[in-house]
Amino acid sequence: MKRILMALAAVTASCSAPSVSVMPFVASSSLDGSVASSGGGISASTDLGSLGVGDAEVGFGGRIDFVGPSSQWSITHGSSSFDGSGLLDAALDLGGFEFEAALPATMSMDMGVTSLLWTKNFGIGDTAHFGIGFGLSALGIAAKIEGEVDDGTGMGTTVTETGNMDETLPIPLIGLRLGGDIGPVRVEATYAFLEVDVDEGSVSVTDMDIYGGLDVLGDMGTLVIGYREFAFDASFADASDSADLDLQLGGPYVGFRFAF
Repeated sequence: MKRILMALAAVTASCSAPSVSVMPFVASSSLDGSVASSGGGISASTDLGSLGVGDAEVGFGGRIDFVGPSSQWSITHGSSSFDGSGLLDAALDLGGFEFEAALPATMSMDMGVTSLLWTKNFGIGDTAHFGIGFGLSALGIAAKIEGEVDDGTGMGTTVTETGNMDETLPIPLIGLRLGGDIGPVRVEATYAFLEVDVDEGSVSVTDMDIYGGLDVLGDMGTLVIGYREFAFDASFADASDSADLDLQLGGPYVGFRFAF
């Protein structure tokens, strides 16, 4: 009897023991959406496709999970860079310069998303779990536009101007998690969201990540294939300045999960 009790205690301890997993990945991400910024109100937006920005680009990222007896922390980061050229659909005020509509321009945009999600997990049967909690996503945008603008002399000559935007936008979210293991196969999906009205505007954000994995080194090593998408739609006004960002960054990824 003593040996049986000791064995049960050992099993219970191993099931409730905290664990950590690290998953580096390579992602093929595409960028879609539109941007608008004006000092005198917004009448139209510039589609990123018209500037040749948004085609799938390869980027790198990683995810770390801390799993306790009934809760889980997930930290994920991914980034990609996009470049293109074309005609502006509408006037765009960026970095103090107003670029007119139909102006030939080149654009580069670096996008990075870092997400932190905590959920309180509840078991579903013997192999699955459901969680609800809170998260925080930080969207980093570094954009640059170059175009020829009138030099103001009235002589019809132009000069090359550059507009820059470098912003990091932290966004609190409500998060959900659903996952489970079936033999050597594990799956998990997380979904975090927020939709609120703010002064002179609104913000809508979704952050979704879903993956399936196959244990190739037991519980210690898993080959993972997944898909992640981050959507950000915000319109706001600050004094006489107005801005409207509608961005969707997403694509498939492949990685390897190491568990400890």
